[in-house]
Amino acid sequence: MKIKVTQKEGFHFIGSGGEFATPLPIDAAAHVGGKGRGYRPPELLMYSIAGCMGIHTYEALHKAGKHVDEVEVETDGVRAETHPKWFTSITLKFLLKGGGLTDSDAKSAIDEALYKTCSIAAMVNRVAPITCEFRLA
Repeated sequence: MKIKVTQKEGFHFIGSGGEFATPLPIDAAAHVGGKGRGYRPPELLMYSIAGCMGIHTYEALHKAGKHVDEVEVETDGVRAETHPKWFTSITLKFLLKGGGLTDSDAKSAIDEALYKTCSIAAMVNRVAPITCEFRLA
């Protein structure tokens, strides 16, 4: 996988590459000179984890023959206070909507995603423990 970022001005970069051709704006936090012209890199990591876990949780439920109307994943990452401000823990909160879904279905699918199929979460979980909660609707 090849991705490229190109500086536009100051802390503002544009990401390109991958299968989706839409440019991705990236910027630093305001306290270091960013001007709100794009996503901050830590935010992009949270999007990656949530997206990967959402996709693989849906996949596990779908393969198990479960009807899924919606998967929503909210992240809450705790970061170190000093540089480098790496994530020390991450909580994922799932909202799963679908007819006939049980707690067992949800737990099994989320565990499969976290420990077996989501490469992003598996990698990050090694340095920042990920815990998962879910609610069925």
